[in-house]
Amino acid sequence: MTTLLQDLRYGVRMLAKAPGFTVIAILTLALGIGANTAIFSVVNATLLSHPSYTQPEKLVVVWENNRPHSNTRNVVSPGNFLHWREQNTVFDQMAGWYDFDTNFTGQGDPERIAAQAVTPNMMSLLGVRPFLGRLFLAEDGETGKDNVVILSYGLWQRRFGSDVTVIGKFVILDAQPQTVIGVMPPGYQLFVASGSLTGEVAEIWEPIAFSKKNWTPVGRYMSAIARLKPGVPLAQAQSQMDGIAAGLEKEFPAADTGWGVNLVPLHEQSVGGIRPALLILLGAVGFVLLIACANVANLQLTRATSRHREMALRAALGASRRRIARQLLTESMLIAVAGGAAGVLLANWVVAILVSLAPRGLSELRTVHLDLRVLAFTAALVLVTGILFGIAPALDATRRDVNESLKEEGRSAGQSGRGNWLRRIFVVAETALALVLLIGAGLLIRSFSRLQAVSPGFDPHNLLTMKLDLPSSKYSKDAQRIAFFRQLLDRVRALPGVESASGNVALPFTGLGSRTGFTIAGRPVPPAMSDRPTVDVRVVEPEYFRTMRIPLIRGRFFDAREETEESHVVIINETMARENWPNQDPIGQQVVIDMKDNNVPSTIVGVVGDVKHEGLDATPIAMSYWPHPELTYSQMTLAIRTTGDPMHLSLAVQQQLRELDKDQPVSQIRTMDQWMADSTSQARFNTVLLATFAGVALLLAVVGIYGVMAYSVTQRTREFGIRMALGAQIADVLRLVTREGFSLALAGVALGLILSLAMTQLLRSLLFQVSALDPWVFGGVAALLSVVALGACLIPARRATHVDPMVALRYE
Repeated sequence: MTTLLQDLRYGVRMLAKAPGFTVIAILTLALGIGANTAIFSVVNATLLSHPSYTQPEKLVVVWENNRPHSNTRNVVSPGNFLHWREQNTVFDQMAGWYDFDTNFTGQGDPERIAAQAVTPNMMSLLGVRPFLGRLFLAEDGETGKDNVVILSYGLWQRRFGSDVTVIGKFVILDAQPQTVIGVMPPGYQLFVASGSLTGEVAEIWEPIAFSKKNWTPVGRYMSAIARLKPGVPLAQAQSQMDGIAAGLEKEFPAADTGWGVNLVPLHEQSVGGIRPALLILLGAVGFVLLIACANVANLQLTRATSRHREMALRAALGASRRRIARQLLTESMLIAVAGGAAGVLLANWVVAILVSLAPRGLSELRTVHLDLRVLAFTAALVLVTGILFGIAPALDATRRDVNESLKEEGRSAGQSGRGNWLRRIFVVAETALALVLLIGAGLLIRSFSRLQAVSPGFDPHNLLTMKLDLPSSKYSKDAQRIAFFRQLLDRVRALPGVESASGNVALPFTGLGSRTGFTIAGRPVPPAMSDRPTVDVRVVEPEYFRTMRIPLIRGRFFDAREETEESHVVIINETMARENWPNQDPIGQQVVIDMKDNNVPSTIVGVVGDVKHEGLDATPIAMSYWPHPELTYSQMTLAIRTTGDPMHLSLAVQQQLRELDKDQPVSQIRTMDQWMADSTSQARFNTVLLATFAGVALLLAVVGIYGVMAYSVTQRTREFGIRMALGAQIADVLRLVTREGFSLALAGVALGLILSLAMTQLLRSLLFQVSALDPWVFGGVAALLSVVALGACLIPARRATHVDPMVALRYE
């Protein structure tokens, strides 16, 4: 312990005597350690942490598997859910839920909030306890007794001022009074397995009350979760559920033919989408740390050369090689600890940036922080880092010949052939790693630019959107709903600055719509629903296609004939026309779309261009549009095209809404540009982060090349003086130094290209319309790094040409 304290005190003094070296080394390590700590904190919050449920590893999300359409994670039919729950013997419990929005009134301003309807056993299945009150009981799931709700902790604070007497009070949801029976604990969030595009978190829960008719499988809109019994493996549960699904397929052939069950562990379901990107980013910051270590190791080697006489004297006075190595490693650990402390401070700042860049819907990133696990990771990183960059200089210093070192004088005599080779190896390695990161970033940048260039099928600019949902207790008749939306749109169209206004039950990028089967009049009808072709259904208000600027390919748009009553007409998109009437004109053809109890044929009156509804990278699917009277909805998302900034009209539109119904809230007030930006937020997140880390790697690699060449020029001052005294020209010296440094860079580029051929294959799932071996990216990045490396070599090379031969000859 005494000698360790001596080494520490001596190490601190030596580092204090070389402030330039110490600051540069600490900052270099801080970049590497800080980046790794920040990304690991994200990995910890998403991939390594589990929800705060009881035994979360036993929880599985239960999907329906649509075999004919290769959809392995389809939402669930309530009828199938009830049969699964009754017949299985592999689950302790099985619960279901679905997401919806509700109008919250009676407590201040009306508000549209996200909600979930759950089976009464949902919270007990998850092992969650309420903060206040109680959870749902079995009797809360009975018709007539289901008018109770549980509030989220945030809603309780925001709308009730943390009133502990809220239990037993009434809230008004969709114009219906509901009794508050409980408040959930802080941070509670049920995983949204139904694939919400909006990323909204539920703030209120109500029980599902099933009736006898729900036992017949019709329609699919629920999500389900189950807890495996002790000792039951996932494979056994999947096997039994497959058998149950096969039985239901025979019992309900019209609804269940071609449908199975798919069990997915909850953690996999939660993070499966972002796992590849996070692991790639974790690997990227690992490369940055290795480059930082190589740079600091180079600095250490350079510094060790200037201290060779000191080490020789210590050895001559009896210090063992082990003691000398320990002294140098102690100094390395001091640098690593200081770099780690600075890295933690940097990581806090980086985490804040990561949260601001987090893709919408990835709620786990909103809670990222540096917890004990992250700090333990950082401590381990500091230890490994200190050894990584300290071992080579320590070994090099202990292998010098003591007698020769004591005889040496001057700087040039202190050169170590082994040390020079280590410096060159480090430069080649960090150049190769930087090239790998730069190529990865180049591929993502090219992919993102391709994604941004994709046309959504409409004009997204100057479009204001907002969502409304009329309560059925207040607007119970179809005519009332139609009249309300028509009156509101007429008022909005009359506002100054509004070019046109319309609505759709689900605008592009704003949420999932309805998908169902259809048949074509005059063609054989498949006996099973699963064998029928499918189509997305959108219900629109007048002027929708004009407002969105969706082009008409053939036929006509809806007109006044479709504005007042059911006309049984439909407009389809190009994909539906191409798939079902190739080389034919679909205008005048009739289709029966399974959206109503009394399905009747609809005549196709128009074909419009394809629209990207779920994302710019999504493949267009068959789409049909009905006029609102054909299938009346209480929900509608308005689309308002303006002549100026859309958000400037949001208050005026809300004023028109309040004049029609003062208790009607509106939600999701956003521009279409914002919705589109959200749809590409995951790609932007990946691209920005990898490009940033690649930029840091490039900077560190260039600094490494410059440092090695600057040191080489300093050590060879006498040599350059002799060469110039013997007649060497400035160009000769410039070429000599540049060739040496540039050859190292080219070796690193060549090695990096070989590594990239394998490493970029990991990016395949993140790329859009770009090959993982894109020659333009590989060639462009290699050329860029070569040019930058050449620039890093030219600065010390020019310094070499300014050597005065007479001064150099007297240098020693």
